[in-house]
Amino acid sequence: MYLKSYLIAILKVKNVLLLLTGLFLFFTGIGDIISLILYYWGDWNTVLHARSVPEAAAGIIIAPVLILIAAFSRNKIRDAVFYSGYFETNLYGNVWYNELSCATGYSAKKVKRDLRFLRIFYMKRFSFVTGGNGEYIELFSKRVTCRCRNCGAVIDKNEYFTGLCPYCKTPDIFASVITDNKIYSITNDVQSVRTSPVYYLKKHINLKMGLLITALSFSGAFLFALFCMIMDYISKYNDMDYQKDLILSGKGYASIEINQKQMVDTIVWDIFFIMILLPIVIICIKKLHIIASSRGLSGLFADSKAAFIDLSVVEDANYSASLLRRCIQSGYLKNCTMENHDGAIMISLARKIVRDSCPYCGAPVSGAVGENYICGFCHNTIMGVIRKR
Repeated sequence: MYLKSYLIAILKVKNVLLLLTGLFLFFTGIGDIISLILYYWGDWNTVLHARSVPEAAAGIIIAPVLILIAAFSRNKIRDAVFYSGYFETNLYGNVWYNELSCATGYSAKKVKRDLRFLRIFYMKRFSFVTGGNGEYIELFSKRVTCRCRNCGAVIDKNEYFTGLCPYCKTPDIFASVITDNKIYSITNDVQSVRTSPVYYLKKHINLKMGLLITALSFSGAFLFALFCMIMDYISKYNDMDYQKDLILSGKGYASIEINQKQMVDTIVWDIFFIMILLPIVIICIKKLHIIASSRGLSGLFADSKAAFIDLSVVEDANYSASLLRRCIQSGYLKNCTMENHDGAIMISLARKIVRDSCPYCGAPVSGAVGENYICGFCHNTIMGVIRKR
């Protein structure tokens, strides 16, 4: 609702391309220069005036810039996903910076800077307003009606956040939210999904895990093979019997010195490939850890009978607040969000958001022109349609 989804999809592709280009330029540049130095050791004039030196130096300088841009953009996308999730479940129409500071772990000043930047490139449908109590974030065109599906009671927005109907004590509460001239239905669907951890997990997460395990296996195998090759060349470098056999077999050069330089050159490029593969292995391990944590948290959430869980319950299960944020930011955990309730962090569960539908029967809403809209299927009146806050 608050993300520039199409632009973010393009930026994700851009980040991958920048990262791969940066890594390639950096490691090829370093590898080329080291190879020249070792091959022409002592002949510094030849090294300095080699044709490939300026290109390698330019790549080494440009590479960190590309990598930093990709990393910065990636982190901002994660922040945008987290902020958007918080905004989508807000029923007041405005958000204070101290709320987001409590939920994100950032300072209020950092949250303010982040949102002003994210508003330009990654997010939409909110503005910054200065009122009597200071500056806050106003969400566009938001009106709400809260109702209990079990007993039909109309519920105040504040009571909705307790997660239980004050009359029948069930968590089966929904709210209709109006934004951008469209109606959204937000529902706490704890009872119907309580026994299904899959509800809280990203779609195709098992496929994602399988691909990461495959990438980790291949990368690890190549790393091991390259390491063995390096150790083999090191052991044979000063082995004169091997060098003589190499010359006599015709597989090498006629000079021991040249053969040794070729071995050094091969070792350098093997190290270069190791430096490329090692970050891939680390990234795969980190992502697998986040996926494993997300699966564990989804099981914890599925066992909950309440619409909200206190952060202490998550921490007692050996999951830190920062790890929970990372799982949500990465998109592996869904239908849950961290929220600030009276200064305490709570995790709201089974939050289902249905766009452009009647909150009573789920029928599509179309042709709304006034403040109230009568559903053509169940004939219930939806309050506050197309009305600015």
